[in-house]
Amino acid sequence: MHERNTPGVGTVLTRYGLTFLPEAHCYLSYEDKRIDITRSGAEPTEPISQFMHEETIDPQQIEDYKVRFHREIMKQWVNNNVDIVQRLHFDDVWRIREECIAALSQ
Repeated sequence: MHERNTPGVGTVLTRYGLTFLPEAHCYLSYEDKRIDITRSGAEPTEPISQFMHEETIDPQQIEDYKVRFHREIMKQWVNNNVDIVQRLHFDDVWRIREECIAALSQ
């Protein structure tokens, strides 16, 4: 997520010297099209065009499975991108991610 595809997170990311963070995102797939209903009524944004991982999940997996999987992917990303996260550790990056999510509801 970055300011262009997730308006409202840019200020938080900038505060920590980041321009983006990977984010687990759910969407519907219908007739080979991605339908993002998470931003109903929101201003049009840049579509999400890069995916680190993509898989089909059942609705009941959105809670525990999605969060657990997202944390594991984020840990790998932090460990493999020291140049991007600089001095930040996984717990710092996860906290920044949570701060970004909170900023979206304001």
